[in-house]
Amino acid sequence: MGMFKKAVRFATNEVTLWTLGLIALFLAGDMPGPSICLFKWMGIERCWGCGLGHAVHDALHLDLAGSFAHHPLGIPVLAVILGRVIGLARRSIQPPIPPTWTRKTC
Repeated sequence: MGMFKKAVRFATNEVTLWTLGLIALFLAGDMPGPSICLFKWMGIERCWGCGLGHAVHDALHLDLAGSFAHHPLGIPVLAVILGRVIGLARRSIQPPIPPTWTRKTC
């Protein structure tokens, strides 16, 4: 398998995983039932990871004040993830640019 095909397969898998993660965060919110957070299991009420997840959830719903209240880095994290998804999707669609230099063999 060529290097380009491997790169496209990796980029497609990563785009799929990030997109599914963002969809899950968009739909999740405060769901009743047991939490998957280890800190909540230990009885710690405030967790940075949970706050970041809630912040991204609120940012996806365009509640920017709520997002900042949960975690100040929620909006920048969402911007980085969306930038990564768009960059990977763009890279997997465009053909690779051939190098301008060639390797000399003896």
